[in-house]
Amino acid sequence: MLSFLNRIARFNPSSFQFLQTAAAGLLLGRAWQHLFWDAPYRELLWDEYWMRDIVANIFGLSWSDYVSNPIYDERIQLFIRGMGCFFGLSAAAAVGIKWVPRLARVMLCISGAVLFLLAILNWKEYSWQLGQLLEYTLQWITPLLLAAISSRSIPDFWIRYASRFAISATFLGHGLYALGYYAVPGTFVEMTMRSLNIGEAAARNFLFVIGSLDVLAALGVVWPVRFKNTIFAYLVCWGLLTSFARVWSYFSFDFWENWLQMWVYELLMRFPHFLVPLFLWKNEK
Repeated sequence: MLSFLNRIARFNPSSFQFLQTAAAGLLLGRAWQHLFWDAPYRELLWDEYWMRDIVANIFGLSWSDYVSNPIYDERIQLFIRGMGCFFGLSAAAAVGIKWVPRLARVMLCISGAVLFLLAILNWKEYSWQLGQLLEYTLQWITPLLLAAISSRSIPDFWIRYASRFAISATFLGHGLYALGYYAVPGTFVEMTMRSLNIGEAAARNFLFVIGSLDVLAALGVVWPVRFKNTIFAYLVCWGLLTSFARVWSYFSFDFWENWLQMWVYELLMRFPHFLVPLFLWKNEK
């Protein structure tokens, strides 16, 4: 316990809580997703190119028997629910990391690895568009950053470098979509229209401007430039606004229970988008 407290004391005292909250919120959101909705594991498990030989050699089944048998889909669903429970326990571990640092580190590292797998599966689902993989960087790395802070073997500057990389990658990925380098997602346009009460053309123009700022901020956070405070202020504010965008855009008094079930976990999963930049900003030297 004492060595752990000495370790986090080398960082700004309040910044550790930002990172801890980011990891706990993210993992709680992922638990919610797995328990009540779905996760893209079938993107791999139902891919004939990748899984046909494995299914034949391990299960002794033809591909048609595997995909048509409901028992295997039930097992996949059971696995997803089990991962939901694990993410929930990992969120609790993030909260209690001061008291059980070794156990928490193990759970956070496993969580980070699974989140990285989910990022790859989402990348595959989006036809291997690099921007999609970049956007998920802050999510899979946040549990690993929290685990790293509790370990004496990882130098502080590596934690700061990893934070910079993750922030830059996430905002660069988001910016490439907003700019239109990749097709602008319909959800981006719809949320902008609903949030700002503007038309589609104005929403696309707004996203182009924001995408440009995202790319500049992504470069500025890793490149030694002036106006660091301005860059971090933008990262924190825009990360906060985009995290709340779905909650704000789709709120309805008439269907608030459905709104709560469908969108709050999306907010929780995006806690790292504004809290990790805040963590790094507090520890700038």
